[in-house]
Amino acid sequence: MVECLQLGSPLPFRVTARPAPSVRRPGVGVALLVLAPWFAVAGTFFLLEGAWPVSAFMAASLAGLVAAFLHVRRHAGDFEQLTLDADRLVVDSHAPGDDRHAEFNSQWVSVAVRPAGIVGGMGTPRLVLRGQGKEVVFGYLLSDAEVATVGRELARRLSRIRQWGRA
Repeated sequence: MVECLQLGSPLPFRVTARPAPSVRRPGVGVALLVLAPWFAVAGTFFLLEGAWPVSAFMAASLAGLVAAFLHVRRHAGDFEQLTLDADRLVVDSHAPGDDRHAEFNSQWVSVAVRPAGIVGGMGTPRLVLRGQGKEVVFGYLLSDAEVATVGRELARRLSRIRQWGRA
């Protein structure tokens, strides 16, 4: 999910990317309330019939489902934010245990869209920002089309800043 803020003038230009809202807390509870009894009854049936390995695999699949729900809930607050002002470009990102902040001079930063992976076209494109001896990758939470659109718009605005002193 992408939010783009542009108030009146072309600056500041801000893009915020967040993961798509997938499962809310009540959804997890309802899913587990429905699935846990079903798995328990089916597992008990297979255990009584002598097919105990099926019960073990059912328990493992339920544990995997719970782990997936917990992972989604843990990363629900992740975000990436790119803000272009007249004199600087700021990139912030947040994930559990990993907060990053980078600032670039808007006159010296370069923007490139790194294409999808080299081997077999695997992976997704990312926006690469380079300047002042550092490189930051942006777009982990964006779709391929959104990366291309944000990259084009950011390059256009940076070009106008370099040329005219404003976006």
